[in-house]
Amino acid sequence: MSRKAVISTAVASIYREPRFNSEIVTQALMWEIVEILEEEKLWFHIRQEDGYQGWIYIFYIIEDIQSFPHWTTLTDRFIPVSFSKDEGSKRRMLSFGTKVPVIDKNAQFITIALPGEISGKIPAQKPCPENSRSDLVYLAKSLLGTPYIWGGKSAFGFDCSGFVQLILSTMGISIARDTGMQVKTAWLSEISVADSKPGDLIYFAENGKINHVAFSLGEGKIIHCSGEVKIESINEGDVGFNQWLSQSIINTYSIADKVVG
Repeated sequence: MSRKAVISTAVASIYREPRFNSEIVTQALMWEIVEILEEEKLWFHIRQEDGYQGWIYIFYIIEDIQSFPHWTTLTDRFIPVSFSKDEGSKRRMLSFGTKVPVIDKNAQFITIALPGEISGKIPAQKPCPENSRSDLVYLAKSLLGTPYIWGGKSAFGFDCSGFVQLILSTMGISIARDTGMQVKTAWLSEISVADSKPGDLIYFAENGKINHVAFSLGEGKIIHCSGEVKIESINEGDVGFNQWLSQSIINTYSIADKVVG
């Protein structure tokens, strides 16, 4: 039987090899369950819920899978946690998109469980969005200015496909981690870029290899993470026109099977 563990820190980096000077290939958020495939000294080779594999240091996980009946997905960009034992002196910041167990809540605060049998309080969150194009765009725009980080998948830093994956995950929609796998998603339907609506996915390629993804905002506007999460245009003459991207579009896909509007 395989061993399971949960991510115990706000964000955990996952590496290509079991050492800190190796490439960070992705990240995981608190409470994500991972499968331990093998271990080497204080490193664990894991498989994430999306099937992605890599190496994680022992500091970032707890091998204690707890069961909770009620969970919520955090929709604020950053969420401060006050620890119930000493709220004034120790705080932690959680990322947008983190799924946490709810112990109690009122109009102002939610009491949540943290790994290691600790509880804390966070501000009340906006209701989880419906699966609509307008909600997707609202969530994406709430993260404008978030810096680009290779392998990043949190409000502290994204890469392009990590940004897309976490926005969709927050809405309860599953998609693969990397651009090359995302385009193979069965529920995506290919369309022309001219027909794209807000929330549809536009993929870009260099030398025939897909290497970038953006959400369409309609009418040639896109929101994506390149340097930072920002809005640009693929229409020449528009403010924020990105010439390279306009010449590099390779596929556009509708997400109509998963959203309304």
